[in-house]
Amino acid sequence: MERNLQRNGLVNLIVLLLVTGAAWAVSRYAHLLTGQVASVFLGLGVLAAAVSWFQMRLEDRERLEKLEWDELAKGRGGEALFEGAEADTFPARRAREQFEKYFVPGFSALLCVAEGLAAFFLWRWLQKTPASPFHQPLVAMGLLGLLALVLFLVGKYSAGLARLENLRLLRPGASYLLLGAYLCALGVGDLVAYEAGFNWDRYLALALCVVLGLLSAEALITLVLEIYRPRVKGRVEHLLYDSRLVGLLSHPEGLFTTAAHVLDYQFGFKVSETWFYRFLEKRLGGLLLLQLAVLLGSTCVVFIEPGEQAVV
Repeated sequence: MERNLQRNGLVNLIVLLLVTGAAWAVSRYAHLLTGQVASVFLGLGVLAAAVSWFQMRLEDRERLEKLEWDELAKGRGGEALFEGAEADTFPARRAREQFEKYFVPGFSALLCVAEGLAAFFLWRWLQKTPASPFHQPLVAMGLLGLLALVLFLVGKYSAGLARLENLRLLRPGASYLLLGAYLCALGVGDLVAYEAGFNWDRYLALALCVVLGLLSAEALITLVLEIYRPRVKGRVEHLLYDSRLVGLLSHPEGLFTTAAHVLDYQFGFKVSETWFYRFLEKRLGGLLLLQLAVLLGSTCVVFIEPGEQAVV
């Protein structure tokens, strides 16, 4: 299982790295501002996936070290041989502990600063960048759709594996994979809206900058709370670089679970078990797409008043 965990973590890292470069190149070629800002989120995912994969390797080394110790301890005099030298006997465990104690908080702090600076400079860049028509929007639409499909398939598998096997180190990469899939799909929607006569590119890019700023604020709050968090020996800790906001955005179905608990508490009965709530939970995506289709379809109808002429 540990080898499979490392392999899945490495696959997540490679996919995020390749898709980040491809998404940035396609967005740059098509002059798509939303896609270029989305590439920053994918780049942050690369960093989180790289750290989580390295931590997987450290934990695997510690596991192998523990197996070797158990084999030696079974032999005659094994315990007496290593008695009093535990720090020197378990270098892999010490390396993992030092990594979690110093490197992970330092990396999380740098990630917080990077997110804040990226949100600030991207916001200023978007304000100064003049609006320009998209270049080859249909080609960009197809490529971004393909990237979104790849990210969604790999991310869905990793997220399901992390949930079923309780593999916490797979969650950061899986969350960024799914978030990247939704952001690429957002870029596709932006291109579709442009073809229909709506230019929302700058507004969507600015909205993503706001989300990036919220990620930085969340990371800062998490670091401050980590200072005062009580340490319990043997308790599995939440990864500092595993953003809960990214997890919420990449798993929107969690919003329904939270809303269900709030409604059940507020009304005093199981609102989440009513047929209407279950129908809304299953069909919300389809209803939103239907509403969007009706909105776009309404732009195809023009009323001509008496005495007016229309040109097709």
